[in-house]
Amino acid sequence: MTSIDAQQTAERWTFTQLKEWSPKWRENLERWLEPNLALVGDAAWGGQMRDMVQLPVQDPLAWANRRIELSGGHWAVAGIRFRGRDVEKPFVDIIQTSLSPDTEGIAALGEVLPYFSEFSPLCLRVALPDPQPWLRSFAQSTTEEFQVTPDLLVVARPVNEMLAQPLAETYNDVSLVPCDPVQAAERVATVYEELTELRPQLNQWATPADAEALKDAAEEGLLFEIQMNGIPAGVLAAEREDAYGFTGFCIQEIALGAAHRGQQVGVAALQRLCRRIPTGTDEVLWGHIHPANVMSLHNAQASGRLVVAAHMWVTPTSYAGMPS
Repeated sequence: MTSIDAQQTAERWTFTQLKEWSPKWRENLERWLEPNLALVGDAAWGGQMRDMVQLPVQDPLAWANRRIELSGGHWAVAGIRFRGRDVEKPFVDIIQTSLSPDTEGIAALGEVLPYFSEFSPLCLRVALPDPQPWLRSFAQSTTEEFQVTPDLLVVARPVNEMLAQPLAETYNDVSLVPCDPVQAAERVATVYEELTELRPQLNQWATPADAEALKDAAEEGLLFEIQMNGIPAGVLAAEREDAYGFTGFCIQEIALGAAHRGQQVGVAALQRLCRRIPTGTDEVLWGHIHPANVMSLHNAQASGRLVVAAHMWVTPTSYAGMPS
C-alpha cells in the first residue's frame, strides 16, 4: 500500500467534521491505524489469537489481519473478530479499504467474507463516516445484495466547542468527586443490575466497567462519583485515548442510579467533566454508544456531542447476520 493509497483512503472514509476539527487529522489517523495495519501477515500475533480463542483453525496467518485484493483493482485490510469474545458470533472487521463508503462500495466488500470461511463469519463490520443518511434510511435496511444494521455510534465534539454549549438546568446542583476504582465498579455493577431488569438485552451491547477497567481513569484523575446536591447519583470515567484521527478523551463509563435519571444529571456531569480534563485546541471528547442506549445517547447529544461515524453490521444476503 503506497502513501498515496493510504491518504486517498483516509480522505474517503473520514467524517467531515474531523477535517475542520484538526489540521493534523491525516497524521493522527495514520498513527491510529498503524497498529492494526502492522498486524497484516503477523503469524506470531495470529498464533496468540488462535491459542486464546481455541477454535480448530490452526494456521496462525488465518488469524492475522490480511490485505485482500478485490475486483476492479480495489483492496481491503480485514481481520476476524468475535463480538463480545463470543466464538458463536464471528465477524470480519474492515480496517481499511480503497472502496468508497457508499452502496456500491459496501456491496463490493462482500468479496472479503469467503477469505475467512474457516471461521463461518456471520457478517462484516464497517465503520461508516457521516452515517446519518444510513441511520435514517438503513437502520434496518435491505438491498438486493446486503442488509445494514447499526452496531455502535461514535459520538464526538471538540472540548472547546462543548464548553460553549448552554449549561444544563441542574449544572449547579451536580458535582464530580474523585473516587476509588473498586468502589466505583461496585456502584456501576449495581446500576447495570437495575438496568438489566428493565432491558434484558442490555448485555448484548453494554457491559459494566470493572475496577481494572476504571484504574487508568483513576490514575489520570478522571474517575468520579457523580453527586446531586451532595447525594451519590452515579459514576463517570474518562481517559485519554486518541482515535479516528482525533486526539482527546474517551468516556469509559457513565452510569446513573434510577433515582437520578431523566433530570439532566448526566448532561451536567459531562459538562462538569469538560471543565476538568486538560484540553488543547484540538482535544475531542468522544465515546461509543449503542443506538438502543437511548439515555446515554440523549446525554451525549444534549451535552453537545455529535454522531460522526457508526460501526455498521453489513450482511450479504447469503450470510446469517449478527443476532440483535
